[in-house]
Amino acid sequence: MADDPVAKVERGEAWTEFCELLKKAGDVILRDGFATSAFDRAEGLRYLTRLLRAGFHSFAEGTGPEHPVFRALPEMVKMGLDNPDNYYLGASVNSRYTYRLRGRRGSVHYLSFAAQSQNFAARERIAGGAGHLHDSELEIAPDGSFEILASREPQPGNWLRMSPDTSQILVRQTFLDRSSERPVEIAIECLETDAPPPPLDPARVPGQLLGSAMYAIGAASWFADWVQGFRERAPVNRFHLPDEEQHRRLGGDPNIRIWLGLWELAEDEALLVEVVPPKCDYWNFQLGNIWAESLDYRFRRVHLNSHTAQLEQDGSVRLVVAHRDPGVPNWIDTAGHDHGTMCVRWVRATSHPEPLCRVVKRAELGAG
Repeated sequence: MADDPVAKVERGEAWTEFCELLKKAGDVILRDGFATSAFDRAEGLRYLTRLLRAGFHSFAEGTGPEHPVFRALPEMVKMGLDNPDNYYLGASVNSRYTYRLRGRRGSVHYLSFAAQSQNFAARERIAGGAGHLHDSELEIAPDGSFEILASREPQPGNWLRMSPDTSQILVRQTFLDRSSERPVEIAIECLETDAPPPPLDPARVPGQLLGSAMYAIGAASWFADWVQGFRERAPVNRFHLPDEEQHRRLGGDPNIRIWLGLWELAEDEALLVEVVPPKCDYWNFQLGNIWAESLDYRFRRVHLNSHTAQLEQDGSVRLVVAHRDPGVPNWIDTAGHDHGTMCVRWVRATSHPEPLCRVVKRAELGAG
């Protein structure tokens, strides 16, 4: 039969169909009114390779909801203004089952668990999150150990609520200082399964390949639309605050509110971002490129947080975005970009003040 998946594997058609579908991902990079330079589009092509790796990681290499494993995304896979202070872990689940999570708290500054229903391979199924559970709500033993049950039905003790379409449990860990904090130790098991995963089924491989391609296409398209909407909400070099429903649709943590914006600077300009941080557990500011990837925080200071930023005597903070170090506190490196995305996060904050922006000449700031 023409649609027999095993026959497609045997004849090599599964790979050909995957390659044909993957071509459509390039359309995102060429969309009008978005990428404006060869640099942007080169980053966009690299972004697609990263998203495809994430698709393979999820669809081709995943052990499935009956045998979940917490795994980080492949190195350098970034999307949706990923937080440079975060370490993300995800496990594939299905709400038909009940899951037990066991772990040890560690010393990471902020820890949360989210039951999410996002599926970038199926655009209509991007529906955000169901339940959230935060470190302050956890019952933790004196030795730092804890146990969580995740299910649709309520459970005693630590319970993470799943919805009918939950497909992933996401663990967010936020560091103030990665060099001194220990991440959580975490494992997950499906209570209805005790046998090991079955061997590879050839009939599943065509769907795994197509799912990987659709993940790259869907994620690239979804976040490109998201960033294009920034311009409708605020001028360049200004912030807007998405409503809580939009934040939820992105799978956002309800304890976190994010101011979003676009930035653009000439070579001799600097962007000043000024605000009085509210009382909160944590805040940060970061730059991203136009594809909403965080800039390369491994080698450049492209973000600051409530631990690393230097405050003024009155409790305010002034962040300075510039192409070269102006010799003043709180410099944020543009890492070779002249425009992109930016955000400020408030975590468990008593208020969510708007960060005010103004563009000045870099020479006005001092030596450097």
